[in-house]
Amino acid sequence: MKTTVMVLLTNDSELEDAVAEALLELGGVSHLTCDAGHALETVCGVHDLDLAIIDFEHGPHGMTLLSAVRMLCGDLPVIVITHDDDKYVEALAYTNGATACFSKPLSTTQLVAAIQEFCGPRVERALA
Repeated sequence: MKTTVMVLLTNDSELEDAVAEALLELGGVSHLTCDAGHALETVCGVHDLDLAIIDFEHGPHGMTLLSAVRMLCGDLPVIVITHDDDKYVEALAYTNGATACFSKPLSTTQLVAAIQEFCGPRVERALA
């Protein structure tokens, strides 16, 4: 099976740890960045990305990254993480192309399920 490859934009160590645990369980690799510009460089430079996870605690930088990812990689699944179940931010994320939104705190179980759901078809296409 193909290794899941993702970009993660966050400065939240708890979210970073949860993603690392999920990837250990699934055998994946993450390109971690705390900077939206570096995340965009990763999206442009890594051609086998399966998923992007954007922590919207980055404020407008997270939303800008989401829009850029949508323009550059229209079929790349993007999971947006919000703080405290913020329905306004969640609505904006979906409007700008998010595949899914979750609020913090996010468990490893939720992340594993989301990664399997959103990367499954891409992994199958890569193997075909």
